[in-house]
Amino acid sequence: MAITHTVTVNNLIVLNDGTDVVSQIDVEILSVDDSDPSNLKQTSYATCQVDTSGGTSAAGFVPYGNLTETAIKNWISTAPAVSKMKTNAETWIEKIKNPPTPPEVSKTLPW
Repeated sequence: MAITHTVTVNNLIVLNDGTDVVSQIDVEILSVDDSDPSNLKQTSYATCQVDTSGGTSAAGFVPYGNLTETAIKNWISTAPAVSKMKTNAETWIEKIKNPPTPPEVSKTLPW
């Protein structure tokens, strides 16, 4: 069984200085375990900060109007915020599939 993560870009925040340099990327991450996709899924959200220190002179700069979803997803593919959400979702799904043994249980009275 595998857990797949689908990342959707929901919003781009740009610097308010006329350059339209992207400073934040808001994403939604849908994590689904293929063994039971109806019940073993979680949606989480993350905001990724983008280094804007180079402005429009930064190496590899792409003007806002030329950005593609693929380019944005490549930027965030290793972002700590996205990685953390994926790891948290995997942990949650695994706990649902294999609940931990409770430390205490109720027993019937011995009399």
